[in-house]
Amino acid sequence: MKQKHKRHVLNRYTVSLLIIIIAGACAAVVFKHNTTDAAPKSKVTPPASIPSQFSFTGTPDWWQGATNKTSMALFHKVQDGCFTSVQHKAGTVDIAAALHKRQDSLAGDGYTVTPGKTLTLTVQTPTGLLHYPLYQSSVTTPTGASKVMGGQEFGYLQLSKGYLEVWGYCNTAAQLPATLSALQAIKFDATK
Repeated sequence: MKQKHKRHVLNRYTVSLLIIIIAGACAAVVFKHNTTDAAPKSKVTPPASIPSQFSFTGTPDWWQGATNKTSMALFHKVQDGCFTSVQHKAGTVDIAAALHKRQDSLAGDGYTVTPGKTLTLTVQTPTGLLHYPLYQSSVTTPTGASKVMGGQEFGYLQLSKGYLEVWGYCNTAAQLPATLSALQAIKFDATK
């Protein structure tokens, strides 16, 4: 029963990530279609949008995907399967417990999690750069199990109000360095 629950949680997590990817791809197709359409458009006032706490200063080979008030996703243009996400969450975070929870969930379902490098990254804010640790790992899928991304990284940054949770995923752990330029190009403004 416990193993079925963990698989259900892992499958729900995978489905959520796929929804973000699909939403970003659909937005790109609609944007491309609308910019290449030769017919003149009537002027329609778009509804007021809620500003996001995140912005992306841009970096080669990355594009900004789904963004809302408290989260943003970025996708690699060349290395299919590499994407990142950052989210502002309420409360406090116990970094060690959060990392163990992720590893234990995968390990409990038979996946092998091999810790990799721990890097120090920064996020840009109106008051300056904030530093946080980014924990990289390699995940091996056991025979017969649902395939998961082989390169995974997670970072947490406690703030005075809430915390930031950063994710990075690639098909393989060897591709994870490609995420660093995108993660360093994220700006966060809690006042929005």
